[in-house]
Amino acid sequence: MPDQMPHPTLVADDGALHTCVAALQHCTALAVDTEFMRTDTFFPILGLIQIYDGQHCWLIDPLAIDDLQPLVAVFTDPAISKVFHSCSEDLEVLQHTLGCLPAPLFDSQIAAALAGYGFSKGYAALVSDMLGVHVPKGETRSDWLQRPLSEAQLGYAASDVYYLLPVYQQLLADLAALGRTDWMGEEMSALAERANRRDDGGDYYRKVKGAWRLSPDELLVLQSLCQWREGEARHRNRPRNRILPDATLLDIAAKRPQGKAELSHVEGLHPGLIRRYGDTLLELLQTARQGQPSVQLEPLDTPLPKASRDLAKQLKTVVAERAEVLQLPVEILARKRDLEELVRSVCDGGVPVLPAALAQGWRHGVVGIPLLEAVSDPQH
Repeated sequence: MPDQMPHPTLVADDGALHTCVAALQHCTALAVDTEFMRTDTFFPILGLIQIYDGQHCWLIDPLAIDDLQPLVAVFTDPAISKVFHSCSEDLEVLQHTLGCLPAPLFDSQIAAALAGYGFSKGYAALVSDMLGVHVPKGETRSDWLQRPLSEAQLGYAASDVYYLLPVYQQLLADLAALGRTDWMGEEMSALAERANRRDDGGDYYRKVKGAWRLSPDELLVLQSLCQWREGEARHRNRPRNRILPDATLLDIAAKRPQGKAELSHVEGLHPGLIRRYGDTLLELLQTARQGQPSVQLEPLDTPLPKASRDLAKQLKTVVAERAEVLQLPVEILARKRDLEELVRSVCDGGVPVLPAALAQGWRHGVVGIPLLEAVSDPQH
């Protein structure tokens, strides 16, 4: 890392982008970040791509460049590691804009958790801990679609990638020393798989708060409503809840109104929304009523019964003990829903079954087996 952050190069036309790409193609690792806006849209709007190659900091302006496709060759080059920090949203905006998923990936937030620096560590905090450098946060809420971008914005954007490569190199060394390089590889494969998963909204109903209270028929209605809203949100490029909030869809599914007068009693459905969507909603409800009774959705998980809470607490203790021994955050070892799934398997069938996240990969030996032993031995 140079003693002083190099002045960033603004890439604001197609010729400059080709020059940038030609320089990047000789690198083995690139620090990457994006700035985007998503206030009133379903899809994120890319405002800037920042790339640091160890010598030059490139700030690529997607609003000024006609064709960003030359970047695809860099982002998909298997010989170049793409280093991000907390990259799920960056991947989404790049995939939407460029039509590709950067690979191979290295997420420094996940690596930091595996290396013992803490769970969900922010970029500035991680840089401070590892390099002793203060990273300013002044432009965090900037309007990245305004032009021209200010010097303060450009400096902030550059700092978001400038320190990422030395952090990456140190994390690689830390993971190797701890014998966790393979763990990181597994985590990155899982991250890429999640990012590649095509979501048509068919499973969104499972995320709606309180949906577990619905009957099987009502759940089918909620699924249909969620799929319709997903299509409408994508078509109109509006956030889901700007079409209809989750609570409104849940109330429609529970009440199943049969006319516009009954729609007016649904939570959050004001007259303007009824005028816009009333006929469509009633048509969806009518279709659901005439649907095939053979269609069944997998039941949603209900809150754990009181009788099983002691077992859940016991398993949390096992995870906490393993986390302490390994100097790892509890959260990266096992999620709450994974422990609940294991508890349910005991309550439902008496035979403990590890959830997929704990039944394979590095977590299986590290925490999955100890959890199975704890379930099998009540005196543990």
